[in-house]
Amino acid sequence: MRTSNPVFRTLERSEAYVGSEAASYRGIMFKTGLLLGSAVLSGFLFLYAIANGLLPLESVIPMLIGSLILAFISVMIASRSVRLAAPFALIYALSEGIFLGLITVMFDAYAPGVALAAVIATAAIFTVMLFLYSSRTIRVTPRFRRIMYSVLLGILLFIVLGFILQLLGVNFSLGEPIILLISGVFIIFGALMLTLDFDRAEMIVEGGMDRAYEWMVAVGLMVTIVWIYIELLRFLAIISNSRR
Repeated sequence: MRTSNPVFRTLERSEAYVGSEAASYRGIMFKTGLLLGSAVLSGFLFLYAIANGLLPLESVIPMLIGSLILAFISVMIASRSVRLAAPFALIYALSEGIFLGLITVMFDAYAPGVALAAVIATAAIFTVMLFLYSSRTIRVTPRFRRIMYSVLLGILLFIVLGFILQLLGVNFSLGEPIILLISGVFIIFGALMLTLDFDRAEMIVEGGMDRAYEWMVAVGLMVTIVWIYIELLRFLAIISNSRR
C-alpha cells in the first residue's frame, strides 16, 4: 500500500503507536484546518510586522531562508515521530506560513486578484477530489499508487536537474506556453495526490490507529494542499500576464 506523498510513505514505515483513543475523520479535518489556520496567521503577522516597520527589510531574506529550513526539518520530524508529530506539525505550519505569506503578496502584486483566485481554486479542487474519492469515482488501487509514485520521482528529478543546471550557469528559457503546461500538469498531479492522501487517512481511521496519527495525516494533507496552492498561484499569474 503506497502513496506518492512522502509524508505518508514515512507514516507507512513508522512503528505502531497505541494510545487510549482512536483516530477519527473529524480529528483529521480539525487538525488539518488548525495547521492551515496557523500558516495563515503566521503569514499575516509576518507581513504586518514588515509593513509597520517592526521588522527591518534586510531581515526578510534571512527569515525566509530560515523559515524554509525550519519547515523542512519540522515536517521531517512530524512525519517520523508519532509522539513529536503535534508540536512539530505546528512549527512546520508557522514556518511555512512565512514563506506562503511572502510569495502570496509577491504574486498578488504582480497579478492583482490572483491570490484570492488561487485560494478559491484550491478549496474547489480539494472539495471535488474528496467527493470523487468518497463516491468511489476514483479508486485508489495498487497500480494507481505505482503510477503516482513513478510520476513523483520524475517530477523530483526534473526539479533537481533544473536546479543543478542553474548552479552550473546554464541559462535556458522554456517559454511561457511550456511553463504553463508544466504548471498545469503539477496541479493535476497534486489533485490526484489528494486521493492517495484521503486513502491513507481512511486506512488509519478504519484500522483503529491512535489519534496521535491524526497529526501525521494532517501534515501530509497540508503538504499536498500547499503544493496545489503554489502551483495555482504560478499558473494563474502566467495566464494573467498573457492577457495584458
